[in-house]
Amino acid sequence: MKEVSLRRATVDDAEAIAAVRVESWQATYRGMVPDSYLDDMRVEDSMLKWRQILQAMSQAQDRICVYVAESEGHIIGFASGMMLPEPKLGMQAELTAVYLRPAWQRSGIGRRMVQKVARTLQAQGAESLLVWAISGNSIARNFYEELGGVLLIEQAFSWDGMDLMEVSYGWRDLSVLMASVNAMRTPLSLH
Repeated sequence: MKEVSLRRATVDDAEAIAAVRVESWQATYRGMVPDSYLDDMRVEDSMLKWRQILQAMSQAQDRICVYVAESEGHIIGFASGMMLPEPKLGMQAELTAVYLRPAWQRSGIGRRMVQKVARTLQAQGAESLLVWAISGNSIARNFYEELGGVLLIEQAFSWDGMDLMEVSYGWRDLSVLMASVNAMRTPLSLH
């Protein structure tokens, strides 16, 4: 059994986070997003964005948080969240990303990363949390539903010139999310 640790991300993690994001998108969104878009994704482009986010975290005082999952010195996943400046769909905070390398999915790591982000945002005063997913992403939808997320809305949106459909799930009470994560068995050793 491999050990996996969760820790706060640093600016030095930007390239590894970008690599996880690109690999995850290319594996997950085939058939939902045009192949040409996925094939053109570059770690270098995503790395610049993540470097900016990670640099901004130091001034955000936990209003933005990013955690990485690490195994044997390699980053295998990450999750991020933020307090919303104004409530959205009645929610105070947003889970902005949860990505794992495909080989590590369905291992319990994603649940623990979501819990870590939610705890950080809860410590900042958030009582509720929302997350967005592409409508056709049944794996993500099932994941959020298993964690007690309630479907809030389904709507059209535009991303990099593509017209897509998205759904939002939410937890009006973060204790429901925490209880759902704690009730599930995790096959890996996480710390």
